Amino acid sequence: MSELGTRRAPPQYMVVSDTLKQRIEEGVYPVGSHLPTESDLCDEFSISRHTAREALRRLSDNGLIHRRQGSGSRVLASEVRNHYVHAMKSLDQLFAYATDTRLRLLDIQEGKPDPVTGISDEKDWLCIEALRLERDAEVAICFSLVFVDMRFASLRSKLANYHGAIYSLIEQTFDLEVTEVEQVIEVERLPERAAEVLGQDPDAWAARVVRRYLDATGSLLLASVNYHPVEHFSYELRMTRTGRRFD
Repeated sequence: MSELGTRRAPPQYMVVSDTLKQRIEEGVYPVGSHLPTESDLCDEFSISRHTAREALRRLSDNGLIHRRQGSGSRVLASEVRNHYVHAMKSLDQLFAYATDTRLRLLDIQEGKPDPVTGISDEKDWLCIEALRLERDAEVAICFSLVFVDMRFASLRSKLANYHGAIYSLIEQTFDLEVTEVEQVIEVERLPERAAEVLGQDPDAWAARVVRRYLDATGSLLLASVNYHPVEHFSYELRMTRTGRRFD
């Protein structure tokens, strides 16, 4: 049989995700209820914990559930929400944003990354709290949580007096290059810590910008979660048509 005629079995996480999606649609897990725990899914489907997390992440990306560490996965909707995903073609403007502002370090610890980053491994990461400010003024732009792979933990001593982009410091120090950035923007309430640092009212609305920085091999170098007060945030996008027709 030719390669084109061969159908590969879908990966396990997709099978589990599709099964859970069907159960949600059929009301087995109604809106507001909680899905089985990762451990329960592992037992039911005979899968690893990593596979269970990938299945839940797929449901979360489709807007069906909300995952919170220690609280499980709560069902948000009974059908997939329509949403537009923008794949960035150029990183120049994103990188310019990081270099045209400055970072003020607030805290560094070792621990588990925020689940919204999609990082699902068991190891600790370098967890950084910071405030991003305008370059020449004491004006806060956003509160940032940055999670750096422990391969780069030696940077910790340099970060105290560093005000640039952390991805850039990794590139310079370890002779690596960020070739791809995944970005998701959502609106949610400000977490208590972010509200405190930004001087905002608790539960004020914010734009949450999650970015994942990858190298040429697809390896995740770091991820960030950035909270921008909505009254100070706008997102501008220019798109160029590269062909004569849209497929």
